[in-house]
Amino acid sequence: MENSIQVKNLVKRYKDLMALNHFDIEIRKGELLALLGPNGCGKTTAINCMLGFLTFDSGEVTVLGESKFPLSSKVRREIGIVPQELAYLDNLSVEENIDFFCGLYISDPKQRKQYVQ
Repeated sequence: MENSIQVKNLVKRYKDLMALNHFDIEIRKGELLALLGPNGCGKTTAINCMLGFLTFDSGEVTVLGESKFPLSSKVRREIGIVPQELAYLDNLSVEENIDFFCGLYISDPKQRKQYVQ
């Protein structure tokens, strides 16, 4: 079966902190995934790297056949994320929050503005 997401040897450092040390994962089409672990173990960092929200130091990430970031809007529309915490950024206004999360799926600012309004 084909993989939806494939990650090989993913490395992400924050200065002296090794957040991901050669992380590997394969998620097949149709599978659901839950990353479980203690705070600070790299779950959010891994997801952010896999989806192109965060750059990584080395390794390979392929999402629905694409390995170039930012991911195309076609691929972003196929991805769903359910965060553990309430999903809003408290330093942004309501409109800015809607625009931010809409931007994860729609890269064209004019089209995104129609959805935000």
